[in-house]
Amino acid sequence: MVEDAITRETSCLVVGAGIAGLMAARELQRQGVQVITVDKSRGVGGRMATRRFAGGVFDHGTQYFAPSSAWFQSRIAEWRDDDIAREWFRVRSYEMDPRFLSSARYCGHPAMTAVPKQIAEGMEVHTEARIATLREEGGRWIAETDGGTQYAAQSCILTPPVPQVRSLFEDSGLTPDAETQAVLAGLAYEPCITVLAICDDAPDLPDNGVLEFERGNLRRIMDNNRKGISPGVHAITIHASGDYSAAHFDDDPDQVARSIIEEAQLIMRVGVTEHQVHRWRYSQVIEPHPKPALQVFTRPPLAVAGDAFGVNGVEGAARSGMEAARLIMRQLS
Repeated sequence: MVEDAITRETSCLVVGAGIAGLMAARELQRQGVQVITVDKSRGVGGRMATRRFAGGVFDHGTQYFAPSSAWFQSRIAEWRDDDIAREWFRVRSYEMDPRFLSSARYCGHPAMTAVPKQIAEGMEVHTEARIATLREEGGRWIAETDGGTQYAAQSCILTPPVPQVRSLFEDSGLTPDAETQAVLAGLAYEPCITVLAICDDAPDLPDNGVLEFERGNLRRIMDNNRKGISPGVHAITIHASGDYSAAHFDDDPDQVARSIIEEAQLIMRVGVTEHQVHRWRYSQVIEPHPKPALQVFTRPPLAVAGDAFGVNGVEGAARSGMEAARLIMRQLS
């Protein structure tokens, strides 16, 4: 945690240490640009998240990823070579999504956070640092955290969920052009209420440990034991559907958890001994913007990136971060 009110100078400030922000920072650093990455959370990864309790290990955000391009297929191959990703399961041929290049679905190894943690290695990343305001001053961006730390940067990339980017602009008195405002205003997210449950026996799920639903209150159920990240403990991740999550997001979390568990138990046919709840307010964008990243300001340069741009999911976030880095490079050069 960095909170000592001293202005830190850098060529580029990347806000958000999810996969988009980390890929952007890594590419800029590879090109010789000085980068500082800040994130409001305690660790890196965003929704590529892993939690532990009661002896269980849970991937409780993004569950898997798959390539829809040769570029991302190469990234997955690199991650597999580095032993931070592995194949989890394959979908049946008649379930193949035509967007993807293969039936394989991959996950982090030993857990989802392994991928962002390795990308972050060797980079300057400040966690527990929420950017409260952002202003242009003397041809630079001055970003200030809740704790008063200031960052002065020649350029900036914002990768939080778009509603948080809009709030930052409003709180800072920044006004993008009308077209950009319309793009940002049109990007809506669905929430996801997630229940993490310790089961007293192996749940009645497919062999790969994942069961997904096209309709109803539940979106998917995953057994992290069969996934291979929670040895000896049947640690179950239950994602509620977007509609159910939106309708009950602000309800009492214990009551919502009990309702979700009761419905899941009808399928799993096992007892639940302990549970926790996590609420993802911005689980996934409903309709991504077609461009992989958005140039908002040019002097000084500022770009917005994340999985709300290009294609959805881990690949979209990774490609968006790379494109944002290219936009900034062109401006800096």
